[in-house]
Amino acid sequence: MMRGVELDYAVVSDVGQRRAVNEDSALAQSPTFLVADGMGGHEAGDLASQAAIEAFRGRLEAGRPSTVPEVSAALDAARTAVSGVAAGREKGAGCTLTGAVLVDNDGDLAWLVLNVGDSRVYLHRGAELQQLTVDHSLRDEVEPGFLGTRPPRNIITRALGSADTTADSWLLPVETGARLLICSDGLTTELTDEELRATLTMGGRADAVAEELVRRANAAGGRDNVTVIVVDTIGGGTEWHLSGEHSSLAETDTDDTLTVTIPRRRKAGAE
Repeated sequence: MMRGVELDYAVVSDVGQRRAVNEDSALAQSPTFLVADGMGGHEAGDLASQAAIEAFRGRLEAGRPSTVPEVSAALDAARTAVSGVAAGREKGAGCTLTGAVLVDNDGDLAWLVLNVGDSRVYLHRGAELQQLTVDHSLRDEVEPGFLGTRPPRNIITRALGSADTTADSWLLPVETGARLLICSDGLTTELTDEELRATLTMGGRADAVAEELVRRANAAGGRDNVTVIVVDTIGGGTEWHLSGEHSSLAETDTDDTLTVTIPRRRKAGAE
């Protein structure tokens, strides 16, 4: 329990069915819940994802809410750490980074959601699933109405260790009964949003749901590493009411690391 907010959470990471090395890394230690996915095709993707996660582990104190400036400093340290891994490697190294950190925002607790790359954060409430993050991929950035062949999803436009390391970030209320799903694309390339929604709705406790999601991803082919964090707010948050758009999303304070960005959001499954 953290300042009256009670969380139940679990993390499961699996190499999948076709990879020899797990390049995903994760941190699930309140207040910090993050997934990093080593960039495919790059040398030392596993080292890059580990370096990003360790930058946060070493800077955000477990057991108490963080702050936006502290998360900003940790993100900057992660950039530096991944750049250090990439230095001197012919093909470079990099990783995505996505997740949520519980922060004190002017005396109130909030989730600071952040994202660089194409790993994802979803919000599940009742039977509704909403993708919060926007993939930084060439496919997702194609203009609406484009009639040509859509690019492959795995061409990402932002990542730690790449030319563009800009993070989207915003604040989300802490709501009792809400569930966060944080995952690498090894999950979302195997399971549709409707399959995610059904599993999260029927699943039960966080550990059982995380294990079931990974099992289903492997059963569907397991073509990539798959990492899943499920975080349930089971007490102490505000009440929620379902709507098409979350009414209380807020921008972070301007600083040099976290951008003041609220990505567009859609219900899961919408194209």
